[in-house]
Amino acid sequence: MRALSYLPLALLVSASPAMAQQADDLSLTYGIHIGGVHVLDANADMALGPDGYRAGLKMETDGFLGRVAQWKTDVRAQGHLTGPLPRPRQFTAHGSWRDQPRLTTVDYTPDGTPTLTLANPEPEKDREPVPADLRLGTVDPVSAIVAVLDQVAKKGDCDITVPVYDGRQRYDLIFATQGPATLEATDLSVYAGPATACSVKYKPLAGRWKENRQRDRDREGAKRKDVPVTLYIAPAIAGGPPVPVRLEMDSPLGAVKVHLASVKAG
Repeated sequence: MRALSYLPLALLVSASPAMAQQADDLSLTYGIHIGGVHVLDANADMALGPDGYRAGLKMETDGFLGRVAQWKTDVRAQGHLTGPLPRPRQFTAHGSWRDQPRLTTVDYTPDGTPTLTLANPEPEKDREPVPADLRLGTVDPVSAIVAVLDQVAKKGDCDITVPVYDGRQRYDLIFATQGPATLEATDLSVYAGPATACSVKYKPLAGRWKENRQRDRDREGAKRKDVPVTLYIAPAIAGGPPVPVRLEMDSPLGAVKVHLASVKAG
């Protein structure tokens, strides 16, 4: 589950600055399926306005999965939609794994410099530090998804590389256009129709696990880095902003498919 913890960030939504002139709220629910089995739901929300964006997502394991892998997360970001990349003001990733807290807050100065203001456990306990120069010019993981959706809204493609610092790691998310796609109707999704298919690649740069945990984590990271991920983006509501409507990838437990199960505006 921890290996999949940033997967649902691809489900967070935003819009271009042009769309943001019209304030709106969206609530979305995504169903996450592994090996054909529904494992959990993710609830996302966003608010758009002329002054910026707010986006959040909550997930928590329950039932049998919750008993064997107790995990929950609440991820949120806010910022401005100006310039080639979003300008975040704050990013939080608060949750727990097997009753152990996982708390991260990154605040941004007016010039965009990220500052880690809350970390439990501290990154240095398990990871090599991220050099200060590699943090400059970065955005948080949620704002990285904002960036690719803004790219689709403005240019009709998803060809963008986004530098990301999440308070513990520094990596690039590399998005590339695969082409137009047509999603067929299913019982799992409320969306069917044309979409932009985008590949997503993860390129780690800093914040690696320390030596005493490195061997297994390197193997895990190498597998994650090489797994192809396809993200489908389309307006889920007529006249609305482009949002992720489906995500597909492989995992050791089987194919992972994430479907947009419901969407509500206002």
